[in-house]
Amino acid sequence: MGSEFTFYDYIDADGGGDNVIKSWLNGEGELAKGHFMMIIGQLEGSPPPRSEDSVWGKPYTKRMENKKGENWEGFIELRKKGSIQYRLIAKMQGRSVFLVACGIHKGQNYKTDVSPQTALKRVDQMINDPVKYRREHEDN
Repeated sequence: MGSEFTFYDYIDADGGGDNVIKSWLNGEGELAKGHFMMIIGQLEGSPPPRSEDSVWGKPYTKRMENKKGENWEGFIELRKKGSIQYRLIAKMQGRSVFLVACGIHKGQNYKTDVSPQTALKRVDQMINDPVKYRREHEDN
């Protein structure tokens, strides 16, 4: 089966030029890296959400919830559950999945590395200037 979806990482081209997803997976999110690589591989080849045999849903993905005045409408989480829950935050447009932020949920605390407004800005940058702001996701 060929790829149904393409995943892209956000590049902080206006900052240090870092691939923020790769940096997080090789740093704070390192314990979840193998899990996310497996999930992304399965999601890439899966039929679209709500299709028969699709894996787009629990336990791998979940729609983001609005919390404390934050509007995450349209964003999804790729999830790794456990005592510390790791999240990659993405927005899907057509067959492109834009990975724009990371998060950790431990106990009652849930934090992401950006606000919903920043995440939305990153998606716009990735769509409008793909050469500058996005790279196809790699497993390293």
